[in-house]
Amino acid sequence: MHKVERGVSCAGCPHRAAYIACKEALGRGKNKVICGNAGCAATGYMHPAATTCTGGEDALLPRYKQEVPSGGAVDQPAVEACIHFALDTEVAADDAPRRFAGLAAEGAVTILAVMVSSRAFLGAEAIEGLCQHIVEDLRIDDVVAVDPLDTLACTDILRDMLARPGVHAVAFCSPCVQLQGDRAPEPVDIDRIACVGCHRCKQITGCPALVFAPPAYTVDADACAGCDLCTSFCRTHVIYSPRVRIAPAERCEMRYQAATSHS
Repeated sequence: MHKVERGVSCAGCPHRAAYIACKEALGRGKNKVICGNAGCAATGYMHPAATTCTGGEDALLPRYKQEVPSGGAVDQPAVEACIHFALDTEVAADDAPRRFAGLAAEGAVTILAVMVSSRAFLGAEAIEGLCQHIVEDLRIDDVVAVDPLDTLACTDILRDMLARPGVHAVAFCSPCVQLQGDRAPEPVDIDRIACVGCHRCKQITGCPALVFAPPAYTVDADACAGCDLCTSFCRTHVIYSPRVRIAPAERCEMRYQAATSHS
């Protein structure tokens, strides 16, 4: 079982991967907002940007703490684009239709980013039921279920949605690393001889398993959950995964098998 710290996203947390994909797809500029809650029952409330902040929620600079856009209307939304994070338990709750009724007023394009990672949604049937609830009860135009750790596929889907006005939803489906326990995939490894210490892996992911030991990075094998997210952002390709030849869909299935067998 990986150590949990309040207000800090665990190594291997799929919520971190979801935020990175959203940030990549949304880009920078005014009138683009990422808001909501990307925490969990163990870590507590976390602004989405705090998932990649090495100090977590408490260390996140105020300028990153964007709030839910207010003052907008359906015919004149508050911002150009908004990605609103929410937990699966929040979206599945009885009061969800009321809680998320104002999504259309938040942005000309609004994406409800649902973190589907809790114990209640480990099965395909449960995930399908949640997606159906999002469309029918929350009255959202469309919903796509994706693996947040398949970074490229996620970014492409999000960019497509952001190009279409309206309210959409993305269900980021990958089990919480705490549910996988000691059955989580093997840790990655770093070639310290080839690593140039550019900090890019840590700056982008904020993963606590990545440790800078000058002049290069190393991996805390006890903390690493084998999510492979950092491998996508190493310019010099010196972070090695035992799953390098395994397709993203198979990697996702491995995580679900670990979570199901551990539970």
